[in-house]
Amino acid sequence: MNEPTITYTLEEVLKRIEDKLDKQSEEIANLKTEIGTIKTEIGTVKATLQTQQVLIQKIPDLAEKVGELKNWRQILIITITATVSGVIG
Repeated sequence: MNEPTITYTLEEVLKRIEDKLDKQSEEIANLKTEIGTIKTEIGTVKATLQTQQVLIQKIPDLAEKVGELKNWRQILIITITATVSGVIG
């Protein structure tokens, strides 16, 4: 079989290599930009989480206070019921 022979000049080969390197450089620059953007976003998320961490730590205290309010509400209902029953009875 006869295989086709392709001949390129050295200049053409070097030009193609140079073009490919240029494309790779552009892609690397784009990736670096994207990485920088992602790092900025991660920093924002970390700051938000640190801000919310203080609020999250207060949740048990708030739950305890809500529980105390429920106890007072029950005591108040019992007192009102007893008072009304005493007046009526």
